[in-house]
Parts: sequence; C-alpha cells; structure tokens
Amino acid sequence: MDYHDLLARLGEGSAHPGGFSATLQLLDSLSLPARVHVLEIGCGTGRTACYLARQGYNVTAVDLHRHMLDKAVRRARKERVDVRFIQADATALPLPDNHVDVVFIESVTIFTSWRKALAEYGRVLKPGGLLVDREMVLSGRKTELMSRRLKRFYGIRTLATVSAWKKQLRGCGFSKVEVKEQSRTMGKWGVDHDPLREMDMNWIEDKNIQRMSRTNDRLLLRYGKRLGYAVFTARVPIEAGTN
Repeated sequence: MDYHDLLARLGEGSAHPGGFSATLQLLDSLSLPARVHVLEIGCGTGRTACYLARQGYNVTAVDLHRHMLDKAVRRARKERVDVRFIQADATALPLPDNHVDVVFIESVTIFTSWRKALAEYGRVLKPGGLLVDREMVLSGRKTELMSRRLKRFYGIRTLATVSAWKKQLRGCGFSKVEVKEQSRTMGKWGVDHDPLREMDMNWIEDKNIQRMSRTNDRLLLRYGKRLGYAVFTARVPIEAGTN
C-alpha cells in the first residue's frame, strides 16, 4: 500500500493544502463563466467534480486510481449530478486537442513528470483556455535526502520553487502565467466535514495505516518548514507567439 492507496481507503476527498474550504474559495475567486467545460485532473473521490457539476458546469474528471474513481462514481450518483469520469494518467490524457475550457488541478502535478503533464494540459485546452493548478512548492533548502524521502513515501516527483514553476509553465507554451495565491508554509487544515465521505472501515485498525500515519507526521515535522504551496494560473495563447 502506498500513500495514494491510503488516501483512497480513507476516502479523502481534498488532500491538498487548505482542504475543501480552500477549493471553494479558489473557485469563487475565479468567477468561471457559466456552463464552460471543466476538466479536473486528479479528481480523487469526486468531491470537487461533483460540486462543479452542481454549479452547472460541464465536468470531465480524471484520476489514475481505480478505487478513488469507484468512490467518485458512487458520490455522483448520490448527488444526482452528471460527471464524466475517466481513468487515465495526467501525462497521457485520452482526450482530443482543444477540448476543454478550463483545466483544474490541486496537488497532482507534483506526482508526475511535470513537463509531460503541463504539455498535456496545454494540448487539451482550447486556445485562450485557463489552467489553474494548486501545488506544493519548495520554500526552503532542498537536500538529496529530503527529496529521496518525500519521493519514497508520497511519490512526489517534482519539488520546485515558485520561480521554477513559472519558468516551466512558460516553457510549455503557456502565457499570462500568474501566482494567484502563495504561502511559504503548508498551513493548518481545519476540520473538514464531508457527509459523503466513504471510508473503508476495516482498514482503520490496519497496522500499515498506523505506520504510514506516523511516518507522515515525522516527515511533516522534519521538512514542513521548507514546504509551501502556490496556486498558478495560466492561459493557452490564442495565437502563437503571445507568451
């Protein structure tokens, strides 16, 4: 069992800095036009995707983890909303070019080969389309040991500064790259009540989960002050050469 298996078993629907309340605040600040086509990448148990669908958006949601998607489908049925769920890798999206208006991501790209993932986001976005990506960023000194431990436990593949993220986004063809929100710490997450959270109760007393929870606490205690987060927004140029 890895970190993503753990989140799936626990039914965690908002495993990112700030939790679901931060998601709601972000979406409110974006003021997305009505009925646009939103692609959520790394939808997990479908909490955000279902919320977007309730707001009247055309929603496609992608996740690689089958157990997460199964819970997402059941959530959508309970909420009686229409979401198209797809099992896929962020670096190989089974969608046509110029297909969606908005790509929305929270704490997913760090687990991928970011150059490939960002290129895919740009490919599926329509000209002028909006990318919104909340990711963990490096806010202190990074060591080889730190990188190795975070990669081994969480599966993190990309741990970079805000300036490196902006440079990579521009290098992948995005324009109007902005940092909408930034914190030099991960911050504290409040109590997040999810009435449709679906936990696998038989795993709660599992020794692997208890061990992983202790490891998570130790890693955050040791490296938390060197980690922050940022929300990046960027556009696909309407015409080439507008970066």
